[in-house]
Amino acid sequence: MRLLCDKQLYMYKFFLFVFSIIIQYPLQAQVNNKPKVLMGSVIGNVLDSKSGKPLPLASIRLAGLGDSSKTYSIVSDKNGSFDFEKIGFGYYRLTIDVIGFAKTSIDSIHVYIDRFDINIGDVKLNEAASSLNDVIVYAEKPLIENKDGKVIYNVAESPLSNGSNASDMLKNLPLMNANPDGTLLLRGKEPLILMDEKPVNLTGQQLSDLLESLPANVVEKVEIMTTPPPEYATYPGGVINIITKKGRVGFYERISVSGGTKGEAVVSSSFNYRSSKLNINSSLGTGTGESRGNSYSHRQNIYADSVNYFYSEASFLNRNQHPNARLQTDYEFNKRNSASFVYQGNLNFFENSSHTLYTNRDSLRNVYRASSRSNQYEGNGYSHSFSASYQWKGKNPVEKLQIYSGFSFSKNNNDRDFYQQFLQSNFLPTGLDSTQIQLTDNFVHSFYFNTNYNKPLNDTGTIYVTTGTSFSSNTYHNILSTSFLRKIDRVFIGNDLLSNNFYFHQAIFTARAAIVVGLPFQWRLIAGAQTEYTMSDFQFIKGNAPDANNAYWRLLPNITLRKEFSRELNVSWVFRETIRRPGITELNPSIDYSDPYNIRFGNPYIQPALTDNYDFNISYVQKKFNVNANLGYNRVKNVFSSIRTLVDSGKTQITYQNISDQQELQSSIWAGITVTRKFKVNISAGYNYNIYSEKVKLLYRYINGGTFYTTFNYSYSPDNLTVIEANNRYTSFANPQGRGRSNINMSISVQRKFLNKRLQIGLSAIDPFGLQQYNGFTYGPNFNIESHSESNTRNFRISVSYQLSKVMVKSNLNDKQRKDALDKLIRK
Repeated sequence: MRLLCDKQLYMYKFFLFVFSIIIQYPLQAQVNNKPKVLMGSVIGNVLDSKSGKPLPLASIRLAGLGDSSKTYSIVSDKNGSFDFEKIGFGYYRLTIDVIGFAKTSIDSIHVYIDRFDINIGDVKLNEAASSLNDVIVYAEKPLIENKDGKVIYNVAESPLSNGSNASDMLKNLPLMNANPDGTLLLRGKEPLILMDEKPVNLTGQQLSDLLESLPANVVEKVEIMTTPPPEYATYPGGVINIITKKGRVGFYERISVSGGTKGEAVVSSSFNYRSSKLNINSSLGTGTGESRGNSYSHRQNIYADSVNYFYSEASFLNRNQHPNARLQTDYEFNKRNSASFVYQGNLNFFENSSHTLYTNRDSLRNVYRASSRSNQYEGNGYSHSFSASYQWKGKNPVEKLQIYSGFSFSKNNNDRDFYQQFLQSNFLPTGLDSTQIQLTDNFVHSFYFNTNYNKPLNDTGTIYVTTGTSFSSNTYHNILSTSFLRKIDRVFIGNDLLSNNFYFHQAIFTARAAIVVGLPFQWRLIAGAQTEYTMSDFQFIKGNAPDANNAYWRLLPNITLRKEFSRELNVSWVFRETIRRPGITELNPSIDYSDPYNIRFGNPYIQPALTDNYDFNISYVQKKFNVNANLGYNRVKNVFSSIRTLVDSGKTQITYQNISDQQELQSSIWAGITVTRKFKVNISAGYNYNIYSEKVKLLYRYINGGTFYTTFNYSYSPDNLTVIEANNRYTSFANPQGRGRSNINMSISVQRKFLNKRLQIGLSAIDPFGLQQYNGFTYGPNFNIESHSESNTRNFRISVSYQLSKVMVKSNLNDKQRKDALDKLIRK
């Protein structure tokens, strides 16, 4: 134990030492290298907006606003790239002139000491005959921004993305939190996950594997849509759209490595290629992780004439490894037709162990019976998904047709060994024990096909119809083989009661239509409906439950009224009916005996819960202050939830039932504040309050209660090469039969760029002051439970990322080409 503490102390000192060097380096550089900092640069690419091809030999002038002495002129190289180096500080106008294209100007480019190298990115020029001269106002990209009703988190600007995965990244987003079991929630509800505007259509375990294996540094930004567009209006938790990086013209390669004191290590690489029509993005990596912790549960059993107690204390250690690969190819046939193909592959290897001590206690809490149980889990799995999409755009920008389809298949196997030893009240062995083996294989096959079509009804596109259909099919095959060790001859004997072999199939078909109408005085109306048919069935080859099936139709309307008071202020009123369908966890009727004192099984006849959502949203956007707020009232019909009851022999059982209707009151707010150019703050908070019917309060002791969540994020940039970001979040959960709350989670990270920004070194501290803890209280008709769990999330991580390709492709023009282009620019 002392060696472990000494090792941790050494790592903390090392972390603080490196952290201080990275912080002091930019500060010292500002003191010692002031003459070098007085010069800046502006880089970018010039492309044809119609074909996407680079435009070489473009005449480019960078002129100082109010200072004619600061004027620079160059021409773009064969890749359309340009690079103004060693320019003085100040405001500039960039003007690009190419024969046959509209002259384009970009105003308000500010080069200053805190941002002395500006990357304009792609500048797309329109044809001269179709456009007048274009003027663009340049604006810096903040870490978090509020735009078009979305809260956008620019992951590429965040040092916390280095060395982390997509799952960790999403937990740090505004308005996001996670359940104690790790489920991601947006404003308290599970959201729909999109990648590059397309649904991932993965099951719970597949989605978890994807998010845990996907490196956060391949993500460009994440869009949070609390009020989804018409095609996703029926999802109760809103929409999260993960936008991956598309790269720049030419080749781009990067390799990253990271490691942490919690036993984690990640190696990843990315390769991107982009031309006028073709875009290829790929990533390959592997990571290892470790988590450990402990928990306890104190249950009071209440009988008609007596009271006794059941205690459990547990510890666990989990290790995993998750290699991954991703390939995305986008091809633009012409300006109106494009296609995309995506492959995502994940492997998962894990080795988990836990030890639990159970004690039965009398009314005075004296132990009269005990047992211990050791569990060993080993397993592996794979997941492969393929998707393709096609998009056609009409002459009117509003008109477009989208078709996308995909399929995935996965397998996970889990070999579990259980050894339980029965003890006397003084914890000495009784001589009785039990050894059990459970071998589980899970197979999942999924397929989906979606279409979306927008048809404008006028030339301006302010009135249009949007329609779409979708079909998804998911098939699960679960095989569980259980056997006990027969002590007489040391042979394992199969146990059919605890074994099963079944198929579960769920298919969903939807069709929707909506109309979008632009009204006078900046009003906008969206009205539509979606009909859907859901079918599910269980087929048992072996098991402790009969075959079952269920099917239902639903019609879900939605309407949105939006008012733009100004470019800064807008409000919207939204009504939408959403659906929450039960999944395999809630539906599976097989009895799970993995915990002998807490039995679980599902209910295949559960009906979906429908919710009438009434929301009011307000958004205010200014240069230094942004706010996005929401007030809502929800009426949930036919709620299904887990029910825990005390049964014979002091055991509890957990199953799922449609209980009754309930009401929800919710509110949320996000605010982004620019304190100075260097220091920016983002704050979000939300509160959901559930009101249950008197019936379930009486039957199951349900309690009205609220869930509160909040995040506090700030970023500080001492210079353009260094970024410091910190994130804090707190969540207090309410559940129908009690309450659970967490402690404050904290992370802080610093990133420094070297070697002309090709090398990035980052340091992160996750929960540096303690463990992640959850405390819970559950109240049933004849029992009360107090529970506590904690896991070691304290982690100090160092990450190194190196860009193999150069930031700029230098001009390959010969002297004559350069002279001719400059002469042409001077004559103009």
